[in-house]
Amino acid sequence: MRAGTAPPRERARRRTAAIRRSRGRAALFILPGMFFYIGFLIIPLVGTVALSFTSWDGFSYTDIPFNGVRNYAGLAQDPVFWQSLWHNAVFVVSSVVLKSVLALMLALAIRRAFPGSGAFRGIFVIPSTLSLVVLGILVKFFLDPNNGLINPLLRAVGLGHFAGAWLGDPHRALPSMILLDVWIGFGLPLFVFLSSMASLPADVYEAARVDGAAPWQETLFITIPMLGPAIRLVLLLTAIDSLKVFATVYVATGGGPDHATEVLSTWAYFQAFTANKVGYSSAILTVLLVLTLILAIFYVRANAKEQR
Repeated sequence: MRAGTAPPRERARRRTAAIRRSRGRAALFILPGMFFYIGFLIIPLVGTVALSFTSWDGFSYTDIPFNGVRNYAGLAQDPVFWQSLWHNAVFVVSSVVLKSVLALMLALAIRRAFPGSGAFRGIFVIPSTLSLVVLGILVKFFLDPNNGLINPLLRAVGLGHFAGAWLGDPHRALPSMILLDVWIGFGLPLFVFLSSMASLPADVYEAARVDGAAPWQETLFITIPMLGPAIRLVLLLTAIDSLKVFATVYVATGGGPDHATEVLSTWAYFQAFTANKVGYSSAILTVLLVLTLILAIFYVRANAKEQR
């Protein structure tokens, strides 16, 4: 054995000690995040599921009567719940399709740098940085049939027959909320697509050009297929974001008129803070949680198949 060389057992002991020290330092950085994760996510989620099996009114913490699955049986007979669930489904499908298609088309159009491209791209993410409550109030003001700005503008350009009570008409209110959600939320998918396109290998495009591929063929047969992981991520994020929509709908319409824009989150809010049925509200939110988990599971499985 050479001088200064530790025996194998000593080297193994030192490696083990170094690994333990490294794990200890890593734990110091992880613990604060775990504290907030458990305290502000896991515990509230578990508490919501637990309360869904009670008939708690939200007042007394010493009297939380257990009622089994009675809340879930009530959901099955609640027409507003099914109406809200349908609106959530329409929200998710419409918003996901519109956000993804618009973001992808715009990303394909502006993916190459040009003078002022950074500021131009930043414009599209501004709505997602603003307060949802403020946006809901502004939309409510703009679409007001008497004092708003949309109806006078339509009349000024000769489209007065489209003017009307946008948020007061049951047939227009939900599409208006969906378009608002698309405007607010498609900036993030846009940047996901732009960042993914920036990392695509250039040699693939060079080979395609050598073979005589047209620009539309590059987009259709190279860019879009290689954006598969980004597209799946965008679909998941936009679906979850649309599934948990609340602030804009609550501020702009409150779920009305006549439950025409009611979604699961607004109906749960009404049950908890107006009807004082926290247990029933928790059952609605538990259904929303299950739907979100189903979307996440589909995403994980799709990624797993892609990586095989």
